[in-house]
This record gives sequence, structure tokens and C-alpha cells, in this order.
Amino acid sequence: MKISASGEYAVRLLVEFAKYDNFVALKDIAVKQDISIKFAEKIVSRLLKNGILESQRGQDGGYKLAKKPTECTIKEILETTGDCSSIVACIDNECPKKAECSSISVWVKLNGLINEFLDKITLNDLLEKNI
Repeated sequence: MKISASGEYAVRLLVEFAKYDNFVALKDIAVKQDISIKFAEKIVSRLLKNGILESQRGQDGGYKLAKKPTECTIKEILETTGDCSSIVACIDNECPKKAECSSISVWVKLNGLINEFLDKITLNDLLEKNI
């Protein structure tokens, strides 16, 4: 599994948003994380669509987490950015050699371990540096 820039930056943006209880301007968060505002907007669009962030317009508007940092896992974030695909294509796709493949069990197990690990880590863990 390779994590894209979108996945990496989504985690960084959300850790920053998790530091605030109120709505925060995306520009402020993007500057703190040294992410271009245009790229941050694309990432935030996905996070909004998947219910990880919520937005508010107006003078006190911006974005904030839609749930508690303890409830938002890294796996969920990476799934939103399309980064939680299997480590090898044959796990998700039909492969004509799958039934006779001697290595598929290794890839399935490794993929499961990675997903299990990512599902246990929350934004709160990153905030508190528990990982």
C-alpha cells in the first residue's frame, strides 16, 4: 500500500483541525501545514462529502471535525482519499490464478494487518503522540 500525497495531507490537515473545537478557516490550517490552498480544497471536498468535516459559511465560518478525534481513524481518512486499497491488485480483482496462487495468503494476511493497524489509530492518538 502506497499512501498518496492526498492521503498524507488529509491526515495532517485533520490533525490540525482536531486542535480546535470551533470552525477554522482552511487557509489558516493549510498555511500551518505548508499545503497549497488549492490542494487542501480538493482534499477537504472529499472529507466533507464523507462526513469527516463539516463546514459553516460566514464571518465565523470555516471547517471543523464532524466527530470527535477519538472517533476518526486513520483508515477512515485514507479510505476517503482512496488510499486504503489492497497492497496487491489480485486481492480486490478477479485473478485467473487466484485459486492456485501460492502467495495470495501472504498478501491477504499482510493487507489485513495493515488495515487492522490503521483502524486502531485515531486522530486523538496522533494529537497525543500515542503512536
